[in-house]
Amino acid sequence: MMSRDATFRGKRPMKALRVPFAVLLLASLCLGEAPSLQDCLAAAAVSLEKELHAVIGVAAADLRSGATLAEWRGGEKLIPASNQKLLTSAFALARLGEGFQFTTTLHLVGRDLVIVGDGDPTLGDPVLAAASGGTIYDELDSWAAAVKARTGGSLSGDIIVCDPRHPESYRHPDWPAASHSQWYAAPAATLNFNNNCLDIALAVEGDKVTADVKPASRFITVVNKARRGKRQSWSARMAKDDSEVTIRGTVANATTEPVNVAVNDPPLLLGRVLADRLLRAGVSFSGQVRRRETSSADLAPAEVICRKATPLGVVLSRANKRSLNMAAECVFLRAGDGTWSGSAALMTKTLVEGCGLKEDDLVVRDGGGLSRNNRIAPAALVKLLAAAARRQDADVFLASLPASGIDGTMEKRLDRPPYRGRILGKTGYIAGVSSLSGYVLDGSGRPAIAFSILANKVPGGKGWKAKQLQDQICRWLADSIGAGVE
Repeated sequence: MMSRDATFRGKRPMKALRVPFAVLLLASLCLGEAPSLQDCLAAAAVSLEKELHAVIGVAAADLRSGATLAEWRGGEKLIPASNQKLLTSAFALARLGEGFQFTTTLHLVGRDLVIVGDGDPTLGDPVLAAASGGTIYDELDSWAAAVKARTGGSLSGDIIVCDPRHPESYRHPDWPAASHSQWYAAPAATLNFNNNCLDIALAVEGDKVTADVKPASRFITVVNKARRGKRQSWSARMAKDDSEVTIRGTVANATTEPVNVAVNDPPLLLGRVLADRLLRAGVSFSGQVRRRETSSADLAPAEVICRKATPLGVVLSRANKRSLNMAAECVFLRAGDGTWSGSAALMTKTLVEGCGLKEDDLVVRDGGGLSRNNRIAPAALVKLLAAAARRQDADVFLASLPASGIDGTMEKRLDRPPYRGRILGKTGYIAGVSSLSGYVLDGSGRPAIAFSILANKVPGGKGWKAKQLQDQICRWLADSIGAGVE
């Protein structure tokens, strides 16, 4: 795998949002008696298609009666972007079950520490750590304490991280190489840490630029060649094995938020951070951090020092609430056979058999939606959502979705009564694509309507218009079933 650059520049100010006249007109008409819901949705979709030269698919169904409420291009397969995570979540619940837990185990094998996992993407997750009032290092610090107690404070062997897959397979071949350093294209491995990113913050004092890199490890060399300049244009370049990160370029101002730079080899990142935490805990360690293809079965007789278990529901929420691709890909590969193509085939088969879809309704490539070769028809996605809502584990699926005006990527959308909390929706965006699919809740907080709105070929800078259409359709759907949850 070649090393890659991540380049960061100052952001342009957002343009002020303006509501298209056609949408305002249709909204006012829908308050009267003349136009039907189908008329409103179709007219709004057609209007935006003509304005943007885009392709927009819409489908909505009443979950209580099963009736189709409205469709526009409902049977046309479109790129779903991160709405693909809805498919992955349904696939995982069907294949693994709501009681499934991702496990990561630390073994003592002779003089060596051996780490084996099955894809848990939440180890060292900064969002979960902040929510619990902890740090990304807490789990590894508990491991270090256990190792110190077991070894008497001296580890004479190596730290071995295990993964049967080669680092070249950690990213899907469809993902653009230019994005590989970005957080949203972080690799998915069987051992992961800190969303498989280094978080880099730069401070400026006089002419000096200092770098703060997390997770910190003395086994990762930071080469800071950044200098003070008039432009905010700097890059972070990872070595092939992530043992070194080099920062170059000019820095005009200190970063207000850390920049997340994806690594190439997540298991080695985990091993290097653990090695550092061992030293901080007073455990002497002079060995190496290395990788090996070893499975849990191979280590059955070995002594288990620590085990971490993470419920599937926690992982699905992390994948869906803030649209963390890496988490979704870990779920996709774990629910599948561990390969991209095999997992895609299994997901297709599972959704066709379990949700009543047809093979021609969808094309599956990855689990998070970064691939532009994923396809699904809006009506098929609505059918999947309806099937997911009928399952006994529906609450796990529903709890993973962002709620309008409350959390996740829907926190600032539809955030006023009577729509606040009424929409459980998965957002999605890649270049040229804007999507929103999910549920409208009834007065008791249960799913009453399933909907899907997929906009493709959206011109650059016009995604906000697609979002306006999505929000307006959600309002119409919510209004069609009366007052919401206060």
